[in-house]
Amino acid sequence: MSDISVNYMGLKLSSPIMAASSGLTAQLDRVAEFEKAGVGAIVVKSLFEEQIVNEAEFLQSQSHDYPESADYLHHYLRQNSIERYLKLVTDVKNTVSVPVIASINCYSGGEWTSFAKEIEKAGADGLELNIYSLPLDIYKSSNDIETEYLNVVEKVSKQLKIPVAVKIASTFTNLPGFVNALKAHGAKGVVMFNRFYSPDIDIKKVRVFPADAFSSPEESLRELRWMGIVSALVSGIDLSASTGVHNGTLALKQILAGATTVQMCTALYKKGAVSISNAIDDINLFMDTQGFSSVEEFKGKLNYANIENPGKFERVQFMKTFGNRG
Repeated sequence: MSDISVNYMGLKLSSPIMAASSGLTAQLDRVAEFEKAGVGAIVVKSLFEEQIVNEAEFLQSQSHDYPESADYLHHYLRQNSIERYLKLVTDVKNTVSVPVIASINCYSGGEWTSFAKEIEKAGADGLELNIYSLPLDIYKSSNDIETEYLNVVEKVSKQLKIPVAVKIASTFTNLPGFVNALKAHGAKGVVMFNRFYSPDIDIKKVRVFPADAFSSPEESLRELRWMGIVSALVSGIDLSASTGVHNGTLALKQILAGATTVQMCTALYKKGAVSISNAIDDINLFMDTQGFSSVEEFKGKLNYANIENPGKFERVQFMKTFGNRG
């Protein structure tokens, strides 16, 4: 059988399939199933700064007659949430033998950067930072937003011995340039891309409601383009494909475009751990059929730098393709 192990941020993974951060990776029985199915690493469900802040503000609003209790409530809630999360990281680490990557979903720096050190002490093998917040300040420049990201990444990376990955959105003006800057500020990996909950509109009830939270396989095409471009233009950093990776075929496409690993989420909710074992079977079959003995041999084989016509990754190809149809 072929060797499907990969090196992701210095961590040895038995396969390139990772379980993405979700409610499933907070359940010990599920992470054990994922390991048995052949998962390469577990990204533990994120701790959300926004959720903790909102809960603290709610409690404070209920205590308006006792303003002196506000600081205590915020401190207690924060500490209680963090301690629960640290216990979860430790419990997952004790349940599986594959690398365990913790996840922080934050929108600011400050004390959250110091919390990363506690995650390392809890036994995490790596940390995935999700720093995104919706830009709503019309006077803040894109450069200001990117600088905030880079400052957080640098502060966290300098404190830790474990590697740090950053999960980013696809909306940056110059994605290869931003990924290169993340690398320069200490990131060892970048996860492409963050998938946000989207609003929808019910025209019968005239209301806004959440759209389907699950991804579709078609969404992986967005990652495919940028995976091929970024992997070719930015060296020395590992890329992980997230969103729309529902099966082994889609995983292989991302690796051929330059991904070191792929992260599954929706597929695990819909089909369970068998999604992982099926994807691994597909990868093994592909490697045996094509004569590859390791994943490294075909990683990035079809990225922007390695294909005969790099223009196939560029947007102008859309016009060429449809412009020739009569």
